[in-house]
Amino acid sequence: MDVVFAQKRRVRNPVGAGMFYPDDKPELLKLLRSFCLEDAERGQAKAIIAPHGAWSFSGHLVANAFSSAMGRSADIKKVVILGPIHDKREKGLFLSNSHSFYTPLGNIRVDRKLSEEFDKTSASFEINDIPHLSEHSIEILLPFIKYCFPNASIVPILMGQPGAQYIYDLAQGLKTVVTPILNETLIVVSSNLSCNKDEKSARILAEEGLRFFIELNASSLASAIFEGSFNACGGALIVSLFESGLVKKAISYSSAKNLVSAVSADNSNVYYGNFSFE
Repeated sequence: MDVVFAQKRRVRNPVGAGMFYPDDKPELLKLLRSFCLEDAERGQAKAIIAPHGAWSFSGHLVANAFSSAMGRSADIKKVVILGPIHDKREKGLFLSNSHSFYTPLGNIRVDRKLSEEFDKTSASFEINDIPHLSEHSIEILLPFIKYCFPNASIVPILMGQPGAQYIYDLAQGLKTVVTPILNETLIVVSSNLSCNKDEKSARILAEEGLRFFIELNASSLASAIFEGSFNACGGALIVSLFESGLVKKAISYSSAKNLVSAVSADNSNVYYGNFSFE
């Protein structure tokens, strides 16, 4: 696909800038500063989980997640960002062949060399921009990356419908590609906690997710996803992160007392949280 065309599509993309966060740079900067990232305790996280909801609901949770890695800001040169695809027809792992991704704060360079390294690890990976063009799960976190780590490049990876092979191949890709450069890399997983028409059920699912994430319990989390008893949008990506062996323990996370919820366009109850790992 023509790179310029892909970038122009991103600039115009209605599911990113202007919908989930302001497209106006001064307004966006004002909102980011309101999250007090500069005043937060700056941690040493190697990986974070941040939600992909509208910033009016979950922006402060995203800020909490990113601040937990800002103690490494001088070292982080690359951000591997993983997001789910909401279109249930898509299957596979999709890298980008664009040179950069748009944000109102300036474009972020795509690390094409690392993308090619991921592509070589498994046939499950495909360098294909089309799934990226209308998907917001990665786009919604890009301004935070640009704001917190302005000189970092990104490797954006989208996962379609969860499958055991895709989960395994992403885990192996992360292990193979990121292990040698872990000291200069941040892994960002875009994931919400739960979604259900019934608010009580959504809350129970979210609290179950907290337990899985805090325990780094990849096998139980995978089983719950495949059995349909857990529906975190991005949960399969978290299984891959845990199975990669790149993180050892949770160092900060939302608790059951401070989870955030919102009602989606289809009247489902969505729960959000944030997590950080070393």
